[in-house]
Amino acid sequence: MTSTQPLTQTAGQLRVREISFDSLDSHFTQRWRQLEARSIEGNAFRSPDFVVPAINLVSDLRRQPFIVAVETDTNALIGLGVFEECRGSRALPLTHLRNWQSDYSLFDGLLIDRDFADDALTSLFEFLSRHRRWHGLAFENRSADSRLSAALTRAAAATGAVWHEDWLIQRAVIPVDQVPDDCLGTLYSKSRRKTLKRNRRRLESYGSVEFRLHRPEPGDSRAVEEFLRLESLGWKGDQGTAMATDANHARFCRELVTGFAARGQVIFGELTVDDRPVASTLNLLSGESLFAFKIGWDPEFAECSPGTLSELNLLEHCHEVPGLNQIDSCAKPGSYVENVWPWRRKLTTGVFTTSMTGTLAASALSRVKQIKRLLRRT
Repeated sequence: MTSTQPLTQTAGQLRVREISFDSLDSHFTQRWRQLEARSIEGNAFRSPDFVVPAINLVSDLRRQPFIVAVETDTNALIGLGVFEECRGSRALPLTHLRNWQSDYSLFDGLLIDRDFADDALTSLFEFLSRHRRWHGLAFENRSADSRLSAALTRAAAATGAVWHEDWLIQRAVIPVDQVPDDCLGTLYSKSRRKTLKRNRRRLESYGSVEFRLHRPEPGDSRAVEEFLRLESLGWKGDQGTAMATDANHARFCRELVTGFAARGQVIFGELTVDDRPVASTLNLLSGESLFAFKIGWDPEFAECSPGTLSELNLLEHCHEVPGLNQIDSCAKPGSYVENVWPWRRKLTTGVFTTSMTGTLAASALSRVKQIKRLLRRT
């Protein structure tokens, strides 16, 4: 952030202001958690219990993020985004804000109070349009088919902001209300059922197989340590990308689990053979959504596809989580999870331009991209 003083602007009875992470206190962090619980869209990657530990991994001073908060005149926090200033990008060749992404961020968006969504987002766009240094607000992989997406569209139309989409992808999810009682018999083809059953039998040949959803109590570190161990056993450990191979990243994992566990919002999916964990999924709960953040498994059982079986078991056990509406796989397109979870959500990447100059620049850049795509096809 290049501004020397945090900015504050008031729109009607709402106040929009910048907040540095250096100035955060426990009172604001608690208000942030309360907003997360009221948000129109759950987002574990915008939770303070994810963001604050992730900030500690930032070593590049040029990428220091900051908060933009929308508050009422009674100091109720009704909107929050975590941003960084960008001098220019493939979406917009002018200075703009983009949603801050850590190396572990797998979903983009904002926390917006469900009861004040239109007012909060309109105030945010008005704040940006009055800010002469910034010409837009960029997102990477935000929801394109949600209540938040619809509210963003309404607020943009009300303030003259224009959305320029760079790309659209689909990601595997579980809409809990659509999960049948007999997942294997209902959702999969004969050949796919055969494969999944064969993998189960192979695993059962090693001993008694069980799957459980485990919510660790505050102070219980067994599940996270087991997860870190399993993740480091496979190819991630060999390549040095497992969290346990770097002390700072392992500390990040432990801190985020501690933070989410304090609110009962971390759930491990543990697949065991004779009580020995052979796969563990680390899942983060935010609002009515569960995010399948990370998975680790024991390569000794690779022929049984323990990762695939864990994803199948999570599908079969999702009704055990009260109030859960959706599980997001957080997986890249083409992931093996798509063979297990048949439903998809749409995620969009692009920029809302908030100035006439920004709109002209983004439109021109979009036309150049279209021409390049046409030339590649010829």
